[in-house]
Amino acid sequence: MLDWLRARNVALLRDVSLEFGDGLNVVTGETGVGKSVLLEALGLVLGGRGRGQLVGPAAARAVVEAGFSAGSGEAVENRLLTRALAAAELESDGVEADEVIVRRELRPGTGGRSLGNRTSINGEAVPVAALRRIGLRLAEIHSQGEHLALFEPGAAREAVDAGGGHRPLLQKVSAAWRRFRDAGRLRDALDADYRRTGSERSRMERALEEIERAAPEPGEGAALLAERRTLSEAERLSGLLDAAYQALYGAEYAAGARLGAALRALEEAAQLDPRTAGLLEGRPDLIAEVEDLAATVRDRREEVRSAPERLAWIEERLALLRGLERRHAGGSDGADPLLACAEEMREALSRLSDQHQARRRAAAEAEAAAAEYRELAGELTEARRRAAAELRRGIQAELAGLGIPGARFAIRIEPLAGAPRSVRDGSGQSAPAGDSDPGDPETSGFREHGTDRIEFRFSANPEMEPAPMGQVVSGGESSRFFLALKAAGAGKGGPPTIIFDEADQGVSGRIADAVGRRLARLAESRQVVCVTHLPQVAALGRIHLVVEKLESDGSIRIRSLEGRGRVEEIARMLAGPVVTESARRHARELLAGAPRISQSTSQSTSQSTSQSTSQPPSGRP
Repeated sequence: MLDWLRARNVALLRDVSLEFGDGLNVVTGETGVGKSVLLEALGLVLGGRGRGQLVGPAAARAVVEAGFSAGSGEAVENRLLTRALAAAELESDGVEADEVIVRRELRPGTGGRSLGNRTSINGEAVPVAALRRIGLRLAEIHSQGEHLALFEPGAAREAVDAGGGHRPLLQKVSAAWRRFRDAGRLRDALDADYRRTGSERSRMERALEEIERAAPEPGEGAALLAERRTLSEAERLSGLLDAAYQALYGAEYAAGARLGAALRALEEAAQLDPRTAGLLEGRPDLIAEVEDLAATVRDRREEVRSAPERLAWIEERLALLRGLERRHAGGSDGADPLLACAEEMREALSRLSDQHQARRRAAAEAEAAAAEYRELAGELTEARRRAAAELRRGIQAELAGLGIPGARFAIRIEPLAGAPRSVRDGSGQSAPAGDSDPGDPETSGFREHGTDRIEFRFSANPEMEPAPMGQVVSGGESSRFFLALKAAGAGKGGPPTIIFDEADQGVSGRIADAVGRRLARLAESRQVVCVTHLPQVAALGRIHLVVEKLESDGSIRIRSLEGRGRVEEIARMLAGPVVTESARRHARELLAGAPRISQSTSQSTSQSTSQSTSQPPSGRP
């Protein structure tokens, strides 16, 4: 709970030190004296937005410090403080004995164009974002007109979830929704890629089929060109080969015949001259060599003569390969462009096949995530129905005590567009479902917070069906409903301190007394700090602070009142600027009756709790 607050140079708060206590703490003062500045100072230590205007004229910086403790040391509060420190990754040892001290300093930048923040918790510097997370666990502030936010989309859902303690389940639903969203995004991206590459994939498959049907060989093109060049000169080549053959062997005076004559003459000479015989030693069989060469030339001559069909086939084959190269391998380099192109296309199609498999895996993962989300969202819907029924009964009872006895209140739960259409309101009665979304009927109702649309409905006339609250409630009714909601949820978790800025706005007389009773009742389970203009509420406070503006320098002073000073302040609230003895007497009566009111409120709380639930009332959060 909030133990103390010190504000220095915060607007017109020069140097103010305040102490708070358990139960109901009331803050009073005339209109316009600066009570809102006190609330802004409290907001700063809870991580609220800083403003350059909050730096007062007395110094170059504004400093706010506050101490929070576990109060009486109850286990629930200890856990809250431990989690608050853990949220900022600070040490939480000894939380049961020590307090959490928050310090916030605002310092305008050069020229007043920026605002510097220095924030620390227990002496350790933390970012404002971390302080904001911690502040949510230490206290909550409800400013004037905030009850109107209950009519905004999502506010009723948040109230039901808070009252039902659905935070752990909500985290699971949110995590499942993110998994579904991410898997769906990957699936859709892969689908888009697959569709975008569909025509290219078909083109490559057709091209590869043509190339594989042609079955080009390595180096085939160059070999065919060389052979074609040879065959295109077949007549001239044949003549030359024939002349060579005739010269070697075919004619009467061919080289073979003349070589044979030469060899015979040498053999005869060798018989006459031994030295001549040595001329032939170690020499090859020249006749055999010439005959072999002549036979080879003759065979080649015959091939050239009989190859017109071969030349036609080469021309056809070259035309086929060149056509395939133009269509499919225009940008390929190297000696065998078709083979290189075919290999590239095989690799590309393999990648596309892998992409297709990834697409199928992503679709399966998205479906699995959707199934997990549906199951968790269904659990959350059922939990919300139970919590809504309990919250509706509690608020209905509180409204009766706040001067709206004939009011009818309901909590309507219906599926979002595209979500499952099983719908019930908080009273257990069926309600018509919302319109279906024209998109994917399976997943269009998925949201991070579940598949439910929750709405508060109200009617001040018991003869009329409840309608959306934003359409039917008056200002006074809305502020009382806000207090009824907080009172109905008392003891069901949340930060140990709740701060109201005129929760009694727009009420007076008998209703003011009822509002005071509800605030006192709420203060039995949580520390309540309430800025009020109602003497009936002020008289119930265990701690009474008054805000005053000093005429000497215009600064704001805040004092703690007791005894006679408190009587005078409540009398002023009753009578106005001129305090009469009758007003003082009435103030003393209010203060004297406050303990009895508190005691009767406690008894009625115990009775209503035992009637509404079989569980024992929870202690301090």
